[in-house]
Amino acid sequence: MSFFSDELTRNKLTVLYFLNKLKVELTRDQIADVSVQHDLIPYFDLQSTVCELEEAGFLAAVPRTFGQAYSLTERGLDALNMFCERIPQSLRDDLDTYADACRDELRKQTQYVSSIEKAEQGGYWVTLKAMERDSTIFVINLLLADAHSANLAAARWPENTDELYREIIAKLLSYKDN
Repeated sequence: MSFFSDELTRNKLTVLYFLNKLKVELTRDQIADVSVQHDLIPYFDLQSTVCELEEAGFLAAVPRTFGQAYSLTERGLDALNMFCERIPQSLRDDLDTYADACRDELRKQTQYVSSIEKAEQGGYWVTLKAMERDSTIFVINLLLADAHSANLAAARWPENTDELYREIIAKLLSYKDN
């Protein structure tokens, strides 16, 4: 006898379980990327599943600076708690492993955001942001000479944000003896 009467139920519980274990709000693209990387749910089925979960009130779509993010609602958590045992233990173990493996990277994607825009006077404006949920805590705007430099700065932003923040705060808040 099958655990699931249909694949849709399996998909919904899989999304709810994974988001609950991850404890990070994700964009639809991030959910799709994880699903594709770990061969969880086919792409188009996943898109339908997320829409249906949102429409039914199991997921909340929350506007964030990095884009619309999804998180479990109380109703979604209640449903997960009631039906969690229907997810085979092997799938739950896999989802736990995936959540542990990608949690930090997904959190960085939502905490450290960059954008590039061509400047009218030449060069490229690079905006680098560090955020906590829906609050921006640190922003740097740079005018760089070329697209290569702009892309390099944007790519290196997540790995260097903490160090740059500490250095700037140390410089700004340090006191010199007079």
